[in-house]
Amino acid sequence: MHIRVYGDPAPQGSKTARLVNGHVVMWESSKKLPGWRESVVMAAKIETMNNKSYPLLGPVTLHCTFYMPRPKSVSRQYPNTMPDLDKLLRGISDSLEIAGAVSNDGQIVSIVADKVYAESPTENGVEIWLTKKL
Repeated sequence: MHIRVYGDPAPQGSKTARLVNGHVVMWESSKKLPGWRESVVMAAKIETMNNKSYPLLGPVTLHCTFYMPRPKSVSRQYPNTMPDLDKLLRGISDSLEIAGAVSNDGQIVSIVADKVYAESPTENGVEIWLTKKL
């Protein structure tokens, strides 16, 4: 599977918890995550809908390149600031499971990931490759 998703990548990870009527209720801290996740899930579903080889079974490799927005005042080569790369990956792996690309994101046994600046704001997003591990 190879997909390209456009938009500002959103991290998944930090959760907020509150006590409501005697029960602990938790939700994601990132307000951008639901929209971003929906974009990734829809792109992955389009790839998997008419392909009988999905969900992939057994061990898989995930390769992601995140294209981050470049602030106007930044001249450094890489976006070595927040959001954390591992939190960006969590949102992708969960989205691939929701979309049916894998039956469980625990199947991911190998990850290659990069975070780079996009050439222009219209290029923000992620490029995803998901392959069976040989």
